[in-house]
Amino acid sequence: MLFHIAGAGPSGLYLAYLLKRSNPGDVVRVFEQNRPDVTFGFGVVLSGRALQFLSEGSSAAVERLMDSMEHWSNQHIVYHGRRIVVDGSSYSAIERLTLLRELQDLCAEAGVELNFERHAQRAADLAECDVLVGADGANSAIRDSHADAFGTRMTEFQNYFAWFGVERPFDAHTLTFKPTGGGAFVAHHYRYKPAMSTFVAEVDIETWNRSGMAAMTDDERRAFTEQVFADTLGGKALITNRSIWRRWRLIDNAHWHFKNIVLIGDALRTAHPSIGSGTRLAMEDAIALWRAFEAERTDVAAAFVHYQRTRKPIRDKLNTAVELSARWYEQMGSKMQMRPYEFAYDYLLRTNIMTAERLSRESPGFMQRYRSHALPASA
Repeated sequence: MLFHIAGAGPSGLYLAYLLKRSNPGDVVRVFEQNRPDVTFGFGVVLSGRALQFLSEGSSAAVERLMDSMEHWSNQHIVYHGRRIVVDGSSYSAIERLTLLRELQDLCAEAGVELNFERHAQRAADLAECDVLVGADGANSAIRDSHADAFGTRMTEFQNYFAWFGVERPFDAHTLTFKPTGGGAFVAHHYRYKPAMSTFVAEVDIETWNRSGMAAMTDDERRAFTEQVFADTLGGKALITNRSIWRRWRLIDNAHWHFKNIVLIGDALRTAHPSIGSGTRLAMEDAIALWRAFEAERTDVAAAFVHYQRTRKPIRDKLNTAVELSARWYEQMGSKMQMRPYEFAYDYLLRTNIMTAERLSRESPGFMQRYRSHALPASA
């Protein structure tokens, strides 16, 4: 079979590697508009559970990636300057460029044809194949070529955010909430190299307007964010890499395939970063599609049906979690009157995926402190 994959992000590369490794006689070609050493963003964070899922595709590949990762076992929530430790939260992080280089090497070793600086403006540019995979991200040209056929829907959330880097390592995956006179701010930050961290800043719409950020340039917003989080950053400057302040768009598609085209990753459904790594979800899509072709080897249409039937219930559940989480962040300013452990507990249960019973099993230390500090009997 001949596979064309549009997009050499983590999901496109992982899918290419899995397909070629399983069936060396197939021709697998990846087409990417950027150079192999170009990426936007800084680090990628993956939970321990996510690494287990990715290992189901190739444990050898994940073990190889683990050598370049930072690891920690707790999550920190900083609220009104107080650090709350959530135990039982295993996380790892890797530099995005390192992740791409490792996956590129795996693909090259397996015999995948990698084509960089090849921009497909529409699906027809790559459609002469048995299977065309749209792995080209939220702004997918493959998907947008047939938006009506895919039933593409877009919903814009209210909050604004931007991705930065900072030359400061943090002890754990941390959420720092900063109530100020101008409104509510939050930063998601974690180290991805011994001396480097990702730093994602977010504000609700009231803060965006009240603080004057709406009228600022992106460079002015960066400087303003440095002031708001000066203590968290330890005086370090924020590093930019296409760090544009924007609203998050939820992209969804009623149909996952059309003719010989199929979608994965952000081209299929975007994931708000507050529920975990979009990279992880995209790579899990790649595993599901690869498994579908393993199950329905000679029938492309049947493989597409298999892929959507098995993966869609999982993605639907996560999509619900995305919306609940995003709405929680849109309301975070109204929650800033809560006591610290009440706030942390409310945050952890925001998506309905985590429950009090599960939190008691997985984070017994946090729950013991929550009962001690937050419940009415001890208030």
